[in-house]
Amino acid sequence: MSEKVVLPKFEIPSERGHPAVAMAKIMGGLLLVSMLLLGGATYRRHAAQLQAEQQRDALIAARTAEANAAVEAAKARAAEAAAKEAAVKAKIESDKLAAKQAKEKAAADAKLALAEEHHKGGHHHGAKASSKAGSKGSKAVASKSAADDKKSSAPKSTRDNAAIDKMLASFK
Repeated sequence: MSEKVVLPKFEIPSERGHPAVAMAKIMGGLLLVSMLLLGGATYRRHAAQLQAEQQRDALIAARTAEANAAVEAAKARAAEAAAKEAAVKAKIESDKLAAKQAKEKAAADAKLALAEEHHKGGHHHGAKASSKAGSKGSKAVASKSAADDKKSSAPKSTRDNAAIDKMLASFK
């Protein structure tokens, strides 16, 4: 027994794979992780852009609404100012018309008084007959001057009030 037994050397393959396969697996894992990170970053950027667009659109809509409200308010103020101006113009026109009618009425009254004075003055032949006829004539003149007042209250009068005043002054 003194002889030593030499066993042949057998190489048993290990349970590990080839180092190149292990490296390929590691590189694939790193690639997958980097793709996930890149996809996440891209998604977050896209979501932020969408949110910014929505905020921009909301801001534009708000400013447009403010501008429209300001335009409507300006239109309302302009309409109110126009209404006030129209009311003032109407008041001025009515005051002018009332003053004109009062002036015409005064002129007609003066003309009537002048006509009555003329009839009473006896310038006609037959003073007694004319005084009786004068009272009847003054009524006719009064009705005629009332008709003249109605005609003269038309918007466009061709009468010259200064000439009438001058003529009335010459009779006194």
